[in-house]
Amino acid sequence: MRVEIPVDLLADRQGDENAELILKLIAFFREARHEWVISPRDVDAVHAFLERHVPVLAQIYLLLAQKASMVQAWAPHGGAAGVVRVAGETLAADIRDLERSAVLVVENATYDWQMIEALARLLGCEDVIDAKDDSRLGVYNGGGKDGAVRHAVDQAAQFFRTKRVVLVIDSDSFHPTDRTGNHEKAEAAAREGVNSHVLRFREMENYIPNRVLARQPKRIVEMSSMAKRLESLKNFSPEQRAHFDMKHGFKGKPQKSLDRKRRHASKAGTAYVIPPRHGDLYDEVGEQDLITLQEGFGTDLPGLFLREVMRGGVSERDLAGLGPGVKQELQSMFETIRGVI
Repeated sequence: MRVEIPVDLLADRQGDENAELILKLIAFFREARHEWVISPRDVDAVHAFLERHVPVLAQIYLLLAQKASMVQAWAPHGGAAGVVRVAGETLAADIRDLERSAVLVVENATYDWQMIEALARLLGCEDVIDAKDDSRLGVYNGGGKDGAVRHAVDQAAQFFRTKRVVLVIDSDSFHPTDRTGNHEKAEAAAREGVNSHVLRFREMENYIPNRVLARQPKRIVEMSSMAKRLESLKNFSPEQRAHFDMKHGFKGKPQKSLDRKRRHASKAGTAYVIPPRHGDLYDEVGEQDLITLQEGFGTDLPGLFLREVMRGGVSERDLAGLGPGVKQELQSMFETIRGVI
């Protein structure tokens, strides 16, 4: 978090009464747990406070204040957004909020974190990974959308003033214009102070580049089938790919009610199912591609994605191939996470 200490909190009686808490706050900056927001004109006031209360540590903390003030001096206009500005009456509560770990709630802590870590490494957001490794960010398993929302709201209630909780969930959207119940759930959580990000694509797995999918088969006999599936997937538009069920494809049990699902079959063994919620999204796709993609790409994709990123087999450029605005959306997600760390 970015934190500002007003000058009047350091001076005279206020400075004396709050000295212990203020020094604890400055220790957070020294440990790089949080970022100090301070104007160059306020450094002298910090100097006087430190000389009065901690003469031995004064030079170390003063240097920290000077460095932070130079960062603030060069910050773009509007750089005060997202800053926790402490006050005398909120200082104790702010300290308790800031010494807790920030919270990231996802639907599945294993698979979703593998996806987030892989994307963070591709987009230069390793600081988010470092925060988790240093226990400054805790990743919690929601056990699905409803559980994730409930857990995020419960976690937000543990903070006094600054709700350092982020919820990241799939949209489960079948069409680019789809507004799903997950959007409503995220908005409900936001009203409780949770910072929410609903993925624009259907699920996390839709952000996995084709280059990664090509590395999936372990047996030679499966490579031909995978190559065909990839070729059919490449025939999709970015919007069609974004809302395709990457794990299970168009395979599914036919429903008794035809208004719930449409089932097509040219001959035995070539059936595919298109849920009606897709609308006209796949109307222009060739039938052979739909048949080929009935299988999907399996459920172990996040781990494969992370391994490929770690070995250098995929780059940021591959994300751009998923369609316009993908990198910007993911960067926005990471800024939301950074905003609570």
